[in-house]
Amino acid sequence: MKPVMSSLAEIARICGVSIGATSKALSGKAGVSETTRQRILSVAAQHHYRPNRLVHAIQKGRSMTIGLTCNDFRDDFSGRIVEGMLEVLYEAAYDTIVISWDLCVHEGEKVLRTFTERRVDGLLMFPPGDQPTPAYLQELRTFQRPIVVVDQTFAGVEEYAFVGSQDYEGGIAATEHLIELGHRRIANIFHRKISTGRARVEGFRHAMERHGLPVRETWMRDIQNYGSEEIYRHARELLTMEEAPTAIVCFNDWVAMDVLAATQDCGRRVPEDVSIVGFGDLRIASAVRPRLTTIAQDPIGIGRHAVRHLLTQLRAVNQQEEELRDTPPTPVSDRLPVRLVHRDSTRPAVRQSF
Repeated sequence: MKPVMSSLAEIARICGVSIGATSKALSGKAGVSETTRQRILSVAAQHHYRPNRLVHAIQKGRSMTIGLTCNDFRDDFSGRIVEGMLEVLYEAAYDTIVISWDLCVHEGEKVLRTFTERRVDGLLMFPPGDQPTPAYLQELRTFQRPIVVVDQTFAGVEEYAFVGSQDYEGGIAATEHLIELGHRRIANIFHRKISTGRARVEGFRHAMERHGLPVRETWMRDIQNYGSEEIYRHARELLTMEEAPTAIVCFNDWVAMDVLAATQDCGRRVPEDVSIVGFGDLRIASAVRPRLTTIAQDPIGIGRHAVRHLLTQLRAVNQQEEELRDTPPTPVSDRLPVRLVHRDSTRPAVRQSF
């Protein structure tokens, strides 16, 4: 038989003290003697007492719950960000309500109403797949609790804290790695639709211009439908050109996988005929053959930093409420460093001229 949990009132009755004294003893507050406190704690343990967190939330005005919404939890990168988030949230004694944009939400603003109704203390938000509607952005502005945007930015959320990667610097690092290897004919398969894609291709252009290398627009391929056969087709077209590039910078490691497949299907070799650089350093990058040269991000660190920034905002909000001030904390923009991981998919160019 399962043990029956007693209520606060029942513990007070057994101990012969008031509910107020029992509450103080169990919460560690002053106002009861140490002898009484120990007796109450002992009785509470014997009767399997557990505090009512809903009552605590009403009394304190805090639910100790954080909302988390993501576009795709199945993605390796997003999943590791969430891993870092949950680690810090657990240490801070916060629970999490998780909602998937794609699986649970047909209207963007609905997820925000859900979080508001559940009285979450703050929100960790991966951006939705598409630019939110005006109704969604309006609902976001009425949320009135701290928000941290993660990984990507989008129009309408500039006033919120952001944690992501140095995508622009990563685009530069990937390109300069190939330039240092002697490559001059460098293509780029990018994804301008999202902020990370725009930053990475801007870094690519900056590096090419800094080294006096022209950017051939026929070698610049913008992905319109991510996750479709389009990426593979772009790669085949690039690899079968009469004057094909000797290196390809990819938006991320998954795009690089499609490029590797197209290279094999075209009878080309990596890295002997073409060098490939990915972005992300996902687990697959070191498992595939040839092992992928890529730009390593720190997804677990992103998750940890995002939660720490949110907790900092929550402490500031609580302090403001106690001091009756109404000045919101200045939002941060925290971009974690990236680094090049040189593996087997890149090598010096055979021909040094453009």
